[in-house]
Amino acid sequence: MHRRPRSRFALLAAGLLAAATACSSGGGAGATANAGSDKGGSGGTVRVMMYPAQSYRLPVLLAQEKGLFKKHGLKLDITEQPANLQGMQGLSATKSDVGIVTVGTLGQGWQAGTKGAFFCGGINVLQTTLMAPVNSKLPSTKDGADWKTVLKSLEGKKVGIQTPVGSGLQLIFAEALKEAGVKNVTYVNLGGGSSAALAALKKGSVDVAQLNPTGTQFAQYAKSGKPLLYMPDGPKAYKDYYGSGWVGTESFLKQHPQTAKAFCDTLGESLKLLRNNADRDAALKILTEDAGVTKPVAELVLDDTYADFDTHLDKATLTTTLDAYVRLGILKHQPKPTWDALVDVPK
Repeated sequence: MHRRPRSRFALLAAGLLAAATACSSGGGAGATANAGSDKGGSGGTVRVMMYPAQSYRLPVLLAQEKGLFKKHGLKLDITEQPANLQGMQGLSATKSDVGIVTVGTLGQGWQAGTKGAFFCGGINVLQTTLMAPVNSKLPSTKDGADWKTVLKSLEGKKVGIQTPVGSGLQLIFAEALKEAGVKNVTYVNLGGGSSAALAALKKGSVDVAQLNPTGTQFAQYAKSGKPLLYMPDGPKAYKDYYGSGWVGTESFLKQHPQTAKAFCDTLGESLKLLRNNADRDAALKILTEDAGVTKPVAELVLDDTYADFDTHLDKATLTTTLDAYVRLGILKHQPKPTWDALVDVPK
């Protein structure tokens, strides 16, 4: 499993798109009609659903800007994910072919009858950062505290979370607190918007909050929050579990496997550009315009985020994640969620 050696304060990206709540059945049926037969190779239009202002959009938009999709014979039809729908539901509602969702969202959708599968990797971990008010006395790994000390300091505190109590992301966080021996916190559902989290921190209505991109970087740059812990640097509930990947509808993956492969290969090329800083100016321009942030904040996003992005899907990590999600009650025991059921990587 990919791991960056240094501690960092990054962002929650696609994880927030897909709180592990039950999803309705249905698959996208939009652009696949234009994608060609796949006989003789890839080609055609792919309808891509993405949530606004999320960091995972950059590899897609950069590939489009640099002509990488065109090189592979692909055209993109980008549509925004509805704010009131989770990933698998959104694919159906927008008649999209592909989108990015967490393991929990895909698994619950599949157990509810939604037909789709991971075909390309996305983000290796759940990129959650805990943030406190800027003048907070709570310990931080940035100041040398270990992760257990940080989490233990939350005993009896109010914690702002992005999804309701009982959702997959909340259950994972509760598991992390349990690992640190924390028994009593008060959860406050602030929703996924970073502005609400930062406002709650400023007012003192919560002691600590989880932030979305690009709110984490904004808080760092503006010194409006104190980063406490990047969760994948600590408890197993975050460190060892897979985050989110690109999912395709059953019809798209069955009818157009080479188009799906070309889409994933293109993202891999784009990520290589990002990691090598090959066209930093273009990447920063896209981030500032697409996410509506200033250039200094965009630079933090670019530097802190994309080492956790990878198009490879690791069977061992995903299997560990699925088994843990069943144990935590995020996924049901039956039908059993497995690699073979939920992953379809085109050859």
